[in-house]
This record gives sequence, C-alpha cells and structure tokens, in this order.
Amino acid sequence: MDNELKEYEIVEETAKSGHRIYKVNNYYLHSKYDPIREAAKFAERHYKKNHLHILFGVGSGYIAKALSEKMTEEEFLIIVEPIEFLADKLLKEESQLERCIIIKGEDQELFEKIYEPFGNTFGKRVSVVCSPNYDKVCSSYYHSILRIVKDHIYMQQVNINTIKYFSKEWQKNFTLNLFYAYDDVPLKCLEHIYNVPVVVASGGPSLTKQIPLLKKVRNHILLISSGSTINTLLKHDIEPDFIVTIDGGINNYRHFETIELKQARIIYSLSNHEKIRERFNRRSLVFISNIDDDLKIYAQKLLNKEIDGILGGASVANFALNIAYMISTGPVALIGQDLAYTDNKTHAEHNKNFRKIDETYIKQRGLFYTEGYYGGQVLTDYTFFTMKHNFERLLQTFSQPERIYNCTEGGVKIEGYQQIPFQEFCDRYVDTNKNVPMFDIDSYPHKDVQEWKEFLMRIENEIKLHDKVQRLAEEAVLLLKRNTSDTTFDTKLLKKLDKIDEQLKPIFAEGMMSLIAQPIVLDTFNNYLEKENETEQEMYQRVYARSMDLYSRLQEAAIDSKSYFMQLKEKIKNKIISMDKREKDDESHLRNTR
Repeated sequence: MDNELKEYEIVEETAKSGHRIYKVNNYYLHSKYDPIREAAKFAERHYKKNHLHILFGVGSGYIAKALSEKMTEEEFLIIVEPIEFLADKLLKEESQLERCIIIKGEDQELFEKIYEPFGNTFGKRVSVVCSPNYDKVCSSYYHSILRIVKDHIYMQQVNINTIKYFSKEWQKNFTLNLFYAYDDVPLKCLEHIYNVPVVVASGGPSLTKQIPLLKKVRNHILLISSGSTINTLLKHDIEPDFIVTIDGGINNYRHFETIELKQARIIYSLSNHEKIRERFNRRSLVFISNIDDDLKIYAQKLLNKEIDGILGGASVANFALNIAYMISTGPVALIGQDLAYTDNKTHAEHNKNFRKIDETYIKQRGLFYTEGYYGGQVLTDYTFFTMKHNFERLLQTFSQPERIYNCTEGGVKIEGYQQIPFQEFCDRYVDTNKNVPMFDIDSYPHKDVQEWKEFLMRIENEIKLHDKVQRLAEEAVLLLKRNTSDTTFDTKLLKKLDKIDEQLKPIFAEGMMSLIAQPIVLDTFNNYLEKENETEQEMYQRVYARSMDLYSRLQEAAIDSKSYFMQLKEKIKNKIISMDKREKDDESHLRNTR
C-alpha cells in the first residue's frame, strides 16, 4: 500500500542543538535536545559487527548516518522509510551514506525483493533496528517487516539444514545417477507434447476426499504423482502416468522399494536417491534442479547432451507443478496440496509418513497458524511455509498462470492461485470421451558402445582432478602444521600456500570439486568472522584455524567424492563389457545362421 502525505501530521521543529527534527502524529522521531548525540549513542548500542542492519525509520537521517559510518566492507544497511515525504528529503539531501539502500513507502513486495539476496548472504546475521517512536507511528508495517525477516531466516535455515544433512548423499546420488542419465531421456522431449488437463497429486490429508473423483476421470487426464504420494494412489488402484522424485534421502527410497508399476514412468532429478532409478530398471526421464547454472553445465559436459534445468523449490510438488505446466498446454489442477496439518493429520492415509499429531508434536515442531484455503486459520510449520512461498514464487514465473488451479479444498491459502473445487475443474476441462495417449519413451535413440567408452574417459579425467585436489589440500595441511609461530605466518609458507591456491583455482572454476568447494569456503568464512577489537594473536589464531579447517574439509570432500566416481567408473566398465559381449554374441549368431 502506498502512503499519502495526509495520513501523517508532520511537524518540522528545531532541537536545542540547532538541528532539524520531526514530530509525526505528536511523536518525536528524535531527541528535542541533541539528535546528533542521540544518534551516536543509538548507533553504538545497536551496531553489530558482520551483520546486515535494517533500520526502520529515518527521520532526519542522523541515525542512518551514524550507523552507516560504522559499516565495514563486510556489512550493509537497508533503510526502510514508510513516510515518503521523509524518504524523499533524505534521498535529496544525503549523499554521504555508504553501503546502504533506501526503500520508501509501505511496499512489502519491494522490501522482500531487495532483502532476499542480502538475507541469503547474511543468513541469521540480520539486525532489525527501529528508530525512536516509528513502532508507534507505523506499527503495522513495522511488524510486517519483522515477520518477513523472521520468516525468511526460518525458511533459509530449513534449506541450509536440508543441504547440510544431505550434502554427502547429494554428491553420491548426483554422481551415480549419471550412469542412468547417460542413456535416459531428457525431460525436454516432453515439452508441450500434450494438450490435455493435468492433475498433480500430492500427499496432503485432503487428497483422500479427491480419490473417488480421481478414479472416475483417471483415463481422461494426465496424472502426475508427487514423490511418496504414489503409495496412497496405488493403494486405491490408481497408477499415475508419471512419478516425479527428487529427494536424495534413504527415506525417499523406502517409499519406492516395494511398489510395482505397470506403465508409470519415473521423472527424476540427478539429486534423487540413486537406488530408485536402479530399482525401476526401465527407461526414465531426467532433469536437474535449476538452482545452479554451473551444475547444469557440468552435468551436460559429462553426459554430452542437454539436460533440463527445472525451477522448483523445497518440495517435490513444486517441481511436479512446473513439469505439469511444461509438458502440457492444458489446465493444471493441484490436489492434496495442503501444506498444513488438516484434521490434525500429517499426510493422506496410506502414505508411509502418515500420522496424527498431538499437542506434544505441535510444540516440538513449532507449529503456528496461518490463513487457510477457506479463510480462517490452519496449522502449519516452517517447512510447509517454505513450500508455500516456493509455490507463490513459481506461479510468477509462468507466462500463463491462469492455467493453474488449486483444487485441494483444504490446507493453506496459496496466494495468487485460483481456487475451485476439483469437481468443477473436471466438469470444465475433462472430456470423458477422450483417453490420454502415452509418450513412446523408447523411440529416443540409445547410446552405442563407442559413446559409452567416451563417457568413461570423461569420468576418468574427473577422478584425476579429485586426486590433484586431495594431494594439494594434504600438502597445505602439512605446511600449516609446520608453522612454528603462534602469532604470525612464515613468509615462505604463505608463498607456498599461495601457489597451492593458484593450482586449486582452475579446478574450483568448474566441475564437481567446484560444487563441493563453494559451500565449504562459504561455511569456513562464516564460522571464522573477525571479532570486535581483535588482537594480532587472536587474528592469527582465527586465520590459522580457518585455513586448517578449509584445507582439511577440502581434502576429505575430495576423497569422498572420488569414491563415488570410482563406483561410477566400475558401472560404466561393466556396461561396456556387457555391450561388447552382446555384440560378439550377435556376430557369432549371425555367422552360425549363414
């Protein structure tokens, strides 16, 4: 919402010190005596080293200036001034503010857009500071800013915890899935191949009530199952056309280890648990999560073919929706997308994760209430809330968002989505006189033995790079251990470390070691930040500990990652042996039949 000047009674006065001050709606925004001294004390009290600072309210700009002057190159200041008159004054008069950005007016969307990249960089290191009396003058907007920052920190922590928890599994899955991806079909082949209604089924508690209608229309729609939802569908004798799976955890594999499929095809990301693709020894469709362009380029280089980068989010259902939108030009319905504990249940019945929740669960998981599908309030948590946020962001990327309908009939309200009952969606769009034909996946050409041999060579080169990183990191650790001083680094040692870094740079510019090194480098930087008034010895100890941690972790990561590439190499070699044998057997059979 935009402010108008008439909403505020703004009075300009002069403090006893001679400086300009403002009174808004009878609240002084500064000291009536000495606003400069007040600003210096305020900045001293609220400044936090290595933090992103968000200053709510600028007044005459004294506090902003005092905070800005304390900022180092590692810090930043976002100024939010809801009163446009005061923001315009500051923008016009103040040119000395460094490392800061000014957001004027009450614009939550603009604040989120500007804050998010900074929030991703600073993580939990965010300090929201409210200038005097702004929490009274602009109370509701101030609390909106606090909520946005708090939600982002929680959601980011969910993502960080997931990445850390699955980091080794992610590397293993990505590497071993390359074996299947080499001969599997890129998802791109399905782009706009259908012009039929698509239903994306997810495993929320509300899915159960949609099952009878889903059975009736099953043959006349394209049905996509989001991950573990497959168990609920199969229990009701409903087999989807496609099952989207992205999760690299062993628990995801357990959803699939005992099921039997007659026609459904797997659509998997390279991060998906590699045993799922192994379990269904049928040609599948492959894509890569569109979170990192370098990862996509690297996968394409190793596989020597285009692999689609698909934008998704925290949930497999985010990816399933994007895939549904991509493969059909028809309308898309979401069902079972509760993102809430509807009827105090975690999932639809027959999902392996199904359970009823109680007060203990609510407290342990930090559940909270948010707006529901039908209005009112529903119970959710920050994991679901992250998924909700991802759905809302995803919709904004679609050129035809009007094709998407939320037909869950329960759970949270996902902002921006059209809500209609599933029955209405079927009445409008499903033609029961037409069946949906399946895509002939096996018409896509297979790789021949020579191509497999070239693939093997590329993997062997990756193994050599891992060996080099392991050797260089090991050398760096030994050099650090030889440093005798406890206050300074030996000059010769620093030169040798610089040479090691120079050799590591090109390796970390691309490839698997680049993807592994980036989070390690970021993590070690964030874990060893400079302290206030650091002594020379404290600085040395911090840099030494950071360097030792960095090289040790790089060495360990190279060893782990290399072991997965060695497994991949053996799989490819066995495949080549098998193909060579088949070729010889075919030739022998041909000679014998002449």
